[in-house]
Amino acid sequence: MKKAFQFQISGLIVLGVFFIYPVFAQAAVLGEQVNFNVDSNYDATGRTQLTASLKVIGDSIYFYVEDDYWHDLNITQRSLLKEALDDLADEFDTVIYPKERAIFGSEWNPGIDNDARITVLVSQLVNDAGGYFNTYDEYPKSQISSSNEREMLYLNILTIFNSKNKAFLAHEFQHLISFYQKTVLYNIEEEIWLNEARSEYAPTVCGYNDTYSNSYLSDRVNTFLDGSSDSLTEWKNSTADYGVVNLFLHYLVDHYGIEILTRMILNDKVGIESINTALFDLGYSESFSDIFADWAITNYLNDCQIDSEKKYCYLDKNLTYQRLHIDYSASYSGFPNLIVSRSSSVTDWSPRWYRFRQGTAKETDKDVLKLEFNGSIHYGDFKVPYIVMDENSQISVQFMSLKNQEGAVYIPNFTSLNKSVIMVPFNQYKKSGFGSSEPMASFSFTASSISEEEIDVDDLPNNDEADSEVEIGNYPDGSLLRASGDYKVYIIKGSYKRWVQSAEIFNHYGHLRWEDVIEVSLEELVQYQESWLIRAYGDARVYEVNADGTKHWLNMTAEHFTISGRLWALVYIINSFERDFYRTGSDVRFQ
Repeated sequence: MKKAFQFQISGLIVLGVFFIYPVFAQAAVLGEQVNFNVDSNYDATGRTQLTASLKVIGDSIYFYVEDDYWHDLNITQRSLLKEALDDLADEFDTVIYPKERAIFGSEWNPGIDNDARITVLVSQLVNDAGGYFNTYDEYPKSQISSSNEREMLYLNILTIFNSKNKAFLAHEFQHLISFYQKTVLYNIEEEIWLNEARSEYAPTVCGYNDTYSNSYLSDRVNTFLDGSSDSLTEWKNSTADYGVVNLFLHYLVDHYGIEILTRMILNDKVGIESINTALFDLGYSESFSDIFADWAITNYLNDCQIDSEKKYCYLDKNLTYQRLHIDYSASYSGFPNLIVSRSSSVTDWSPRWYRFRQGTAKETDKDVLKLEFNGSIHYGDFKVPYIVMDENSQISVQFMSLKNQEGAVYIPNFTSLNKSVIMVPFNQYKKSGFGSSEPMASFSFTASSISEEEIDVDDLPNNDEADSEVEIGNYPDGSLLRASGDYKVYIIKGSYKRWVQSAEIFNHYGHLRWEDVIEVSLEELVQYQESWLIRAYGDARVYEVNADGTKHWLNMTAEHFTISGRLWALVYIINSFERDFYRTGSDVRFQ
């Protein structure tokens, strides 16, 4: 747990002065008594000061124990506490200190107190606090009067005999490192959610989650399952916040390696930008947004068999489906005679899971599920992955294409194959500067069963983000282009071109005129991707046209069309004359 630094950024200008000139402290000796300033928000009785005495000295750590608590113990209790602190000091010196520094980098050493050892104050804290780190202690009293002018951590006396005491210390030590790596070295303040995420991963770095039963990780999994829709980036310091950041960072390290932790903390960026920078430095093409989407899907599926890249599962042996998978936020059934319309609001980076299902296989003329999504433009930048599952356990993951925050997808054979569809919308509008009260963006969706005849192929989305139209040149849709010296005339649509194979076809479109053909260079024309896919107006069948004047029906479902790598944006709507002009060839089937 980290106490957020509350000064304005302009107040950090003087940091370079005292960072260069640390306080020169006397070496600590066992039994010495010190007056410490403490945070009343975490102290069990709301104190702002207490006295404590040095009880244990390790190679890299001091343990001070609150005097009032110590004096109330009998001899046996004092001996047991001293023994527990000796053990904790040894664990810090041999495990926590070297392992965390190897991954996260060094703390400020010798730091503001010119002492290579860090100070841990063990005192009575509120029941739900394992410990905390106060950035104020890293500043001189001339700037912050309540500073203890030490590299310092605080632990709850109630946790010293807890089996997770080492994990609590590991968690807090990462905060101390983060302060040096970001604030001292770069004069920037890490965003709270990511700082806490790294601290939540620190026990795993130290090996404290290797055995899952009763581990720090098992507690966080239970916390996450109780609040899986909690925003990753909004930080209210609630129990749910810790569960979400913990599991996200476990997924991130699972798939992108432990070095990503090192890269993100050592660069001069914070929050999402620091993760994107680390990914780029390590040679990955994925962005934070891509990984968040994969993680949101993983939390529902958690199945390594779905795709060859194993994107939709945790790789940690302790985070299996049996232990970690979330349930849907809401489920709707009763199709094909049901239309569902719902609306909601979410903060950024907070997914939902909506399930639509038939329940039992049923033959019907309404065998297509139509999903429509509409997100707010105000504070809205939605991404909408969806999962399709059928009764044969076939699973595919796709993404709805949105234009102006609106989109629709069609899932064929929905009732006849008893499919389930899980829509996982989330907002990704805000990328930095997260706090404890983030704005919300609204969205709505409608789910209904329709017949195949009601599908407008031209309205079908691009189910892959790469399938987006790119603006090339200044030619509007419908423009007629011909390369200089060539006879072929093409109709332009977005970044695509379609060859009009004969003058007879051309002349059967009343709006096409030969005098409108624009002659361009071959270099300009080849920028456009060639399309061979057509569909006649009023006909749902999509054909592939060959240069020999033959047409071949793509005899496959809309789902297989997408899986095969074909793009809906390449389908041109034509008149029935052109469709019938081509000779019929053999069907093209999904392989």
